[in-house]
Amino acid sequence: MLSLADRLQSFLTLERQTGVMLDANSVAALAVAAVVFYRGFALLDEHWVRLTENVNESPIKDIDEDIELTDSEWALIRPLFLLYLERETAYLLEASRGAGVDVYGRSVAEISGDIANVESEMAHRAFFYPIVSV
Repeated sequence: MLSLADRLQSFLTLERQTGVMLDANSVAALAVAAVVFYRGFALLDEHWVRLTENVNESPIKDIDEDIELTDSEWALIRPLFLLYLERETAYLLEASRGAGVDVYGRSVAEISGDIANVESEMAHRAFFYPIVSV
């Protein structure tokens, strides 16, 4: 498992060396928002481990960049994170129209529609129930 911070570092340095208009803190905040949304439908693997190790401890911890995610969790969270990132970039670009900047890419409204679709499908994608045999 890799931490969210490690995944974001890889994203910013290897995948998107250019083209990210937001600072690293803003990117991290969007990633945390995507993880928090995902957690509304499924316990993270890190929480399952904690739940099975110590029954008296709360399985939920605050989500921050130190949270560890499995590859399968990140595979479900990443598309939502990318859409959040694209929408924030679109906000910046659309706000720059007043300064005479020519806007490129999709509009905030278009991206928001895609976000609504991904968010509405998250319950189906994230559903998991452990098999218990007696």
